[in-house]
Amino acid sequence: MSHRRIVFSVQALSLLIVLLVSGSCNITRHLKEGEYLLKSNDVKLHSKQNITRKGEIRDNLEALIVQKPNTKFLGIPYKLIFYNWRYNKFQHDSGHYQVRTKTVEAPVIYDSASKRRSALNMRSYLFNQGYFYSKVTDTTKFKDKKAYVTYFVNTGSNYLINNRIYDIDDSTINSFVLLNEGATVLKPGIEFTYTLLEEERTRLITVLRNQGYYKISNNNISFELDTANKRMLRSDENLIEDAINVLAFQKNERKPTLDIKIIIRADEDPSSYYRYGISRVRVFPDYKGGSDFRDTTMIQRAIGKVTFKYHDYYIRENIIYRHLFLEPDRYYSQKEYDQTVNKLNELGSFQSIRISFSEDTTRGPGWLNANVFLTPAQKFDFNTNLEVSNGSIYQLGNALSVSLRNRNFGRGGNMLTLTAAGGIEMTHDTIGKNFIDRFHMLTRTLSVNAGIDFPKFLLPFRSHTISKKNIPRTEINLGTAIQERVKYFTVLNSSANFRYKWRETSTKNWELTPIFANVIRLPVVTDSFNNLLRTNSWLRNAYTETFIEGENVAFIFTDREKRLGKNYFYARLGLEEAGGILRGLNTFIPKLDSSYSQYLKFDFDAQHFVPRRHSAWAFRFIGGIGLPYGNSITLPYLKQYYVGGGYSMRGFRIRTLGPGSYVDVTPDEGTNVVDRTGDIRLELNGEYRFDVVRLFGGAMNLKSALFADAGNIWLADSTRDYPDGEFQFKNLGRDIAINVGTGARIDVAGFFLVRADVGIPIKRPFYLPDDEIARDVNGTLIRRGWALDEFFGYKDWAKQNLVLTVSIGYPF
Repeated sequence: MSHRRIVFSVQALSLLIVLLVSGSCNITRHLKEGEYLLKSNDVKLHSKQNITRKGEIRDNLEALIVQKPNTKFLGIPYKLIFYNWRYNKFQHDSGHYQVRTKTVEAPVIYDSASKRRSALNMRSYLFNQGYFYSKVTDTTKFKDKKAYVTYFVNTGSNYLINNRIYDIDDSTINSFVLLNEGATVLKPGIEFTYTLLEEERTRLITVLRNQGYYKISNNNISFELDTANKRMLRSDENLIEDAINVLAFQKNERKPTLDIKIIIRADEDPSSYYRYGISRVRVFPDYKGGSDFRDTTMIQRAIGKVTFKYHDYYIRENIIYRHLFLEPDRYYSQKEYDQTVNKLNELGSFQSIRISFSEDTTRGPGWLNANVFLTPAQKFDFNTNLEVSNGSIYQLGNALSVSLRNRNFGRGGNMLTLTAAGGIEMTHDTIGKNFIDRFHMLTRTLSVNAGIDFPKFLLPFRSHTISKKNIPRTEINLGTAIQERVKYFTVLNSSANFRYKWRETSTKNWELTPIFANVIRLPVVTDSFNNLLRTNSWLRNAYTETFIEGENVAFIFTDREKRLGKNYFYARLGLEEAGGILRGLNTFIPKLDSSYSQYLKFDFDAQHFVPRRHSAWAFRFIGGIGLPYGNSITLPYLKQYYVGGGYSMRGFRIRTLGPGSYVDVTPDEGTNVVDRTGDIRLELNGEYRFDVVRLFGGAMNLKSALFADAGNIWLADSTRDYPDGEFQFKNLGRDIAINVGTGARIDVAGFFLVRADVGIPIKRPFYLPDDEIARDVNGTLIRRGWALDEFFGYKDWAKQNLVLTVSIGYPF
């Protein structure tokens, strides 16, 4: 970009800012006499006792305010300013597309009546949260035709749960309730809310429906609250003792308590107490309509007591049967109903799934017929995807992939996927006449992959040895990828793997790869890169042609579904080994080629998310260690760790950090083109994500984040090729790199997110003497350790320090 264009862009941006600021100074000019622009709403929350979940309660109270001021960004009501620029046009054309899409907003005129409705909403919400005696008052200040509203909310005390009392008129139902009492949400000592009552009602209905009570409903379960604390009144005769007990209670206990009586009755419908069994199950894999019940020309097959009726033999019936949890001659279970719907959906072969029940009058009361209606999905699916990632003011990258998917390969519900992808990476330096000429091709990649996903375990397992509740799956993948580092080398990687996946519980999953293989070749190596390998033994060992054969296992835990997305946790632990089997074969077959890799790797990824109404905290701790042994001196290049870029340390360019405190200050340009990789990785990331503004009626949301990253990579052993590159606990503080930053995210309808992050390194792991300052081969200024006091101390600070990355999706 030329100097003239830069100046013009800065001038245009400055003019826009001036217009917005000047417009914000005169936003009330169209108001009539006696009208006031609602400028702000403020909620002052107060209580004599500690308020738990204070931030959440405040957010919810603010959301209940009926009348809200105009949308602002950085304190500027930009939509109102745009509206005022064409005020007369929008006043006479309320159907204008800008008004309809909410890109402009009419001034929000203060309405005193809305305050009463807001206060009522707040008291109702607090009552449901267990604050039975809350008070809400308000005041309004008027200044310069603007209204500033403040709500003063005194929550009062909320109650703690003391005891649960059951009143159930059926002994069988009573036994099921008591058997599952440990899972209750009404635990003594926690704060009472009406939301807990609804959660407990839902839980009890689920418990009973899982035992066959198909018709049990909300009408059968009710609650009574007793707020009289009987611990205060233990004596019926001594009033003085009662008074002493009351004073002692008020002094020692901060919050009052209540007892909850849970009442279950048959109500007016006696069938709600029937335990229903499944009489007959019929499956329609290509359902077209109600006439299918009477169509005698359809193909009909049976497995056990389950009947399948086809128009066309779309999918083998045993595939569907393995995903059915509703079985004849067993009690109805809501859990098995949900599992059936979910597992049939996971097959990916059906567009819609519906299950209906009808009473089987031929067997008397308490029996149900189940009909499973399936609509086939489109068999072939073609997708393209363009991704821009790992970009910065120094480096740009993008990849284009196309895939063809067969959702029902071989009529077995198998998913066959063929994918081709290509991408480029470019580097940007300071040499060149103009901005475009400074970009140079760094990497070109091309890959082709084929994979098939079977909804079962293949050999050596038999289907009857694995429960279908574990959702067993088998994946087989084959692929090849070419990576060309322009002017240096070309890597050819051919890969294959055989993997099992299954679910242990609703929160625990396993992946087992009993065999995988990679064949790594370097068909092209330039003279300049060969010269580098001759002088660097560590790189020479890492960039060698090799064969990798091994196995790995991974355990995944996540409670996101269980906690309904509230304050959830994700963790993945992986263990990988390579070369052990080949080493054993080499013992018996001495002539076996020994150019294979041997290593052990352990990886972990722990993530914690704390969502709120308009924001969220997100944390990640990720790392791993790889230890070469036997034939190998270093890990293969493809198995090494790196950091930096849009999904890692965002204040550093991708693959340019580490290992350890190593820094390259030699003038030879060729020494800095090789990726910085290592045997060990540790990284900690934290983000505060928050909403900024909704656009186009909520179809697009502008979000932002503040983030901090800390971490690095290291070598497992010391080497003269990378001084200070090995991992040592005593040097951990010196070696850790730290960056901070902020970013903008555009969320399109909740399914596509484009992210631009700006990271600033505030601590570099490079170690130099106090009086020594150097530049690396790209001309970047290298300083020792913390750099907080040096940010604006030299020319081109932004160019040397700000790292911009443009990526797809969240970093984790």
